[in-house]
This record gives sequence, C-alpha cells and structure tokens, in this order.
Amino acid sequence: MALLNRDQVKAVVTDSLKVIADLPDDVESSTFANLNDEQKQIFLKTLKDKLNELLYIKDDGTTTDDAYYDVDLTPDSIDLWPTVKDCIDWVVENQNVVYR
Repeated sequence: MALLNRDQVKAVVTDSLKVIADLPDDVESSTFANLNDEQKQIFLKTLKDKLNELLYIKDDGTTTDDAYYDVDLTPDSIDLWPTVKDCIDWVVENQNVVYR
C-alpha cells in the first residue's frame, strides 16, 4: 500500500487553502485563526474532496482508480491544528487507502 508523502499532502492542503484564502510564502507557519466557521468548513470539505479525487499511487509508481486516499475529518478537525504544518503532518499520519 502506497501512502502519500509529505510533499504530496502539502500540495493538497495548499490547494485546498487557496480556495478560501491568499497564502503567505511560508504557508506552514500560518494558522487558521483568521478563518470564520464557514471558511473552515469549506477548507475541510475541499481538503477531503481533493484527497478523494487523487488517483491511488501503487507501490510500483503507477496509478489506478481501484482505490483512493481518505482522512477521517470532522467539523472540529481544524481545531486540532495550531498551524498549517500541523494539518499537513496530521493528514500524513492519518491518511487511509480505501479500496473500491
């Protein structure tokens, strides 16, 4: 089972944040403090959707749509992450592969 590496997760998190906010050069040190509840929910939904949309990368480097990446997010998940770096690290550690 091939999991997403940190750089791949960071790209998904960054793309998801771009939907609701302008990003500074050092995105990892950013916090979610300035986001309102609606923006937080949009970010979480976008993050989940973007992860689910990724083609599964098999151990040999090829891709397939026989599986997809997922994380168990709740409406309060964002409260677990003081910074965007914490979000990225959390997704790396908590990602799942779901087979269709």
